[in-house]
Amino acid sequence: MPSRKIESGLLQRTFALDSRDVDTESRSVELAFSSETRDVERWFGTEILDHSSSAIRLGRLQNGGPLLLDHDHRDLVGVVEGVQIGADRMGRAKVRFGNSTRADEVFKDVQDGIRRHVSVGYRVHKMILESRSDDGDEAYRVTDWEPYEISLVSVPADPNVGIGRAAGETFQIQVEECEMTKSVEQSGAPEETRAAEKVNVEAVQNEVREREIARMKELDSIGQRFARFGGAELARKHITEGKTAEDLRAAILERLPKGEDVGSGSAAPASKLDLSTKEVQRYSLMKAIRAADRMDWKGAEFELECSQQIAEDLGKEARGFYVPLDIQQRSSSDFTMTKTTTDELVGTDHLAGSFIEYLRPNSVVMSLGATTLTGLVGDVDIPAQAGTATFYWLDDDGDVTDSQVDMRTVSLKPTTVAGSVPMSRRLLKQSAPSVEMLIQRDLAVGAGLAIDLAAIQGSGSSNQPRGIVNTTGVKTQSVAATSGVPTWTEAVGFESEIAGAHALMGSLAYVTTSPIIGGLKTTSKDTGSGLFLMEGGSMNGYRVVRRDGITAKRIVFGNWSDVLIGMWGVLDVMPDRAAKAASGGLVLRVFQDVDVAVRHAESFCING
Repeated sequence: MPSRKIESGLLQRTFALDSRDVDTESRSVELAFSSETRDVERWFGTEILDHSSSAIRLGRLQNGGPLLLDHDHRDLVGVVEGVQIGADRMGRAKVRFGNSTRADEVFKDVQDGIRRHVSVGYRVHKMILESRSDDGDEAYRVTDWEPYEISLVSVPADPNVGIGRAAGETFQIQVEECEMTKSVEQSGAPEETRAAEKVNVEAVQNEVREREIARMKELDSIGQRFARFGGAELARKHITEGKTAEDLRAAILERLPKGEDVGSGSAAPASKLDLSTKEVQRYSLMKAIRAADRMDWKGAEFELECSQQIAEDLGKEARGFYVPLDIQQRSSSDFTMTKTTTDELVGTDHLAGSFIEYLRPNSVVMSLGATTLTGLVGDVDIPAQAGTATFYWLDDDGDVTDSQVDMRTVSLKPTTVAGSVPMSRRLLKQSAPSVEMLIQRDLAVGAGLAIDLAAIQGSGSSNQPRGIVNTTGVKTQSVAATSGVPTWTEAVGFESEIAGAHALMGSLAYVTTSPIIGGLKTTSKDTGSGLFLMEGGSMNGYRVVRRDGITAKRIVFGNWSDVLIGMWGVLDVMPDRAAKAASGGLVLRVFQDVDVAVRHAESFCING
């Protein structure tokens, strides 16, 4: 099937808002934001938004999508709390208004029926030419589109002029075309023409069917991977209900007893370019570093193209250059021994492990079983139970008292961690794949240290995550000695505090510093037994792990699988020649989008 590309921008559609759907108590409104109407004319023809589950990327709206006023990203008045595609093939959402003066003013206008128009801003990724009439009018079925935000608008958009194209926000839409001649409805059309039109319609149906099959296969694959946690049953349920892979991963995450990596959401992150195996093998991190350093990308055009594509998708320029997530996930098996025109070795099988695989052993928190979510897109809300159900003993004809299990969410939002990796003049001249993997490992070591510090004692300020120590609700155990070394009773007290909160489960361990570990090894449990607080790497039956760099006398005990580590796969590398100018080397300044959160505060106890 031939294809072409047309230039477009963010588009908009308008719907009417029924004030009867307003819930004044919860400050929420249920509304429709999309449909499969054939009445929308764009500059390229009639646009039909396909509403099969595989055609819509709902990740942005599901992850706390914004409720705006007149599509102004600076005028936020609420948040999208739920999105679904109904059996009538309509897109519906539940939105909740904020408590600011501005949001309250808009909400009152909605209640009073003054603001009655809803508009959705969306981007088209792919569409198929569905039909062409005898007059040349074309109808396109959009088979891949992504809503970005929902707005309340004072003046409804006119679909006949295709508004919504903002300056500087243009992009390319892939269009697959079929050979079409005349409209099927033309009574005098030859038999062969009508047959051709029938084939074209079938092609569209096949495209939709293939997407649905792909969705079902992805859900089934995830379900099989986590079968021991009931994943297969959940997958079947999610397939039947038309839900996404992101929905299934969230449901499975609730059942995981320890740190399991459930992967990313259903939408691909901006840094994921879906490179082919050959392209992954072709990519050279060293080429990109040298090209960025000399500000001349001759010979590294492919690496530059990858960075520019990510920058376009992110909507912001790199400080140096972006490394695709495909390359961060590259391991030794992705390399092959080939020669380029400059006689550089593109790859060979020297070292194993991708960036994430390197990161795990270099991060104490991750090695203890923290739950990692990689390749994330946008903000992520993880559900967490805030209470327990209540059970009663009843008489034969007694009635049970209803109890409500409170739910809350733990949010992950991308924050940028920065680090540096020095490179010598001689190392810069190397092209062996072992050197590339060495650099990747060095990046992982630095990121691992930063993640540990954030997970354990991050302040929670605007530019860093909130760690265990600063999380509200974490249990505390006093240690009387000025040395910070606990007595046997105090050491057991860490366990008792968590057990009292019914949270003594999962990947349990103590994390502390070298001085404290030294004290544990030399402090007797009691008089006469000859036993010390820490023996064989354990205390009180739990592993003790060394982590220097945190507060000197800090002790943290808990279930480390309740630490969530989110990674957005946005790795920005900037060579800095000034720092090592005298020796001819350079320092790589590295920026990575990461966040850390504690799912259950009661799962941890610290010395206080």
